Amino acid sequence: MDRFPALRLILRLGRIGPTLVAFSCSGLWLWQFWGVVGWVGALPVLVVTYFLLKSYVELVQIISETVH
Repeated sequence: MDRFPALRLILRLGRIGPTLVAFSCSGLWLWQFWGVVGWVGALPVLVVTYFLLKSYVELVQIISETVH
């Protein structure tokens, strides 16, 4: 794993990283479209972003366990 610092970073931030990015995307969504959708539009963005990033982290974990 020493040869792959990006994978090591993804594995280290595997729990908190997707959460922070999901909240950031939801905040940007709210900031941009507050007048149009309000809070209703932020919840799907939060959920979809979190699950997409969490599934990416899980795929990296599977690959790293298989290679290592």
